[in-house]
Amino acid sequence: MELSEDVYADVPSCWLSRERWVALSLALYDLMYRDLRATLRAPSVSRDTFEAWAIAESGCADTATGRNCRPSVRHLIKAITRSRRTVQRCRELAKILDLRQVVFRGRQRTKLERLESWAREDRHRGWTAVAALIDSPGYAHAVDNSAVESIRNQVFGAPPPRRGGSVSISSTSVVTTEKNVRKRRAPRDPDRKGRTKNSRSYAQEALLLAARTREDERFPGWLRRLGVKGLAGVLTPYALGGWHADDVFEAMEDVHRSGQRILTTPTNPHAYLAWLLKFTDIAAPPAAHDRAREDQIERERREQIRQEADQRRAEAMAAVPAGPDSPGRRAALAVAAAAGQHSISSTSRARSGERIALQERARQHWTG
Repeated sequence: MELSEDVYADVPSCWLSRERWVALSLALYDLMYRDLRATLRAPSVSRDTFEAWAIAESGCADTATGRNCRPSVRHLIKAITRSRRTVQRCRELAKILDLRQVVFRGRQRTKLERLESWAREDRHRGWTAVAALIDSPGYAHAVDNSAVESIRNQVFGAPPPRRGGSVSISSTSVVTTEKNVRKRRAPRDPDRKGRTKNSRSYAQEALLLAARTREDERFPGWLRRLGVKGLAGVLTPYALGGWHADDVFEAMEDVHRSGQRILTTPTNPHAYLAWLLKFTDIAAPPAAHDRAREDQIERERREQIRQEADQRRAEAMAAVPAGPDSPGRRAALAVAAAAGQHSISSTSRARSGERIALQERARQHWTG
């Protein structure tokens, strides 16, 4: 999209040079950012990030005027290796410092514009915003020129590339490595340095099946050396389908019986195990019939044991009672007699005590 010169009617004079604009941006940052941040008038942006953004943003503007600056947010994200929100915060801070003025806001293309773009083999769906980079007419007077020149000499060790070249000017000022990005990211963006990766969770059935499979000595060594979680990732659909370790073994045996040779050292054990099991229907565990037959045999055995115990109990109860002179009968009679004697003696003592008490009360009455 070609813009007319009228869009720059309200824009102040063009910048003096790209180097001076970048140095002026950093000088204004050093002078004003602390106070702006303390009063929450500016977003959170580190100096290194703002410097990297200024270099990348200015590299896409006309070298002579600083106008027609239209880098996309996606382009800046890749150029300074920061997040989308960080790029947006840098632009917000530049607007506050009167360093960047938007002359055309990005928007989606109309239907007619899209048809014309397609005719030119342009598949983009919108127009990128266009801005002019200016020398901060509102705050430039507050900055000492010597400070600007000092920063300029520190940042630019060589002349900056012209438009179309690299957006990096100084290898020491632009942060491009992932390690430094994590180390120097803006405070508002959470620091992911040292964060442990969240482990994937598996169903309890899958973990149990994986553990029992690793403990089964019938399986080859390469399978038993796999981790429980990695093995659970392969066996999850089978575990949820009701499979046991016997089913996994029978599935592998079926592949072997079909003429396939089971490898002893597969290159990718997890993928190889998944390939061996894919020939068996998950809904039909191979050892299900054998388990059902064993369960039936076990139920029949327990039922037979119960019937035999009931029969022995009935025979014991139907036996002939013991004779009158048997040791057991004499012991039972002795216990019953001792219990009766104890009851009689207790009753006699109670009645004797009542009689003595009545006699004592009668004596006191008549003698009184």
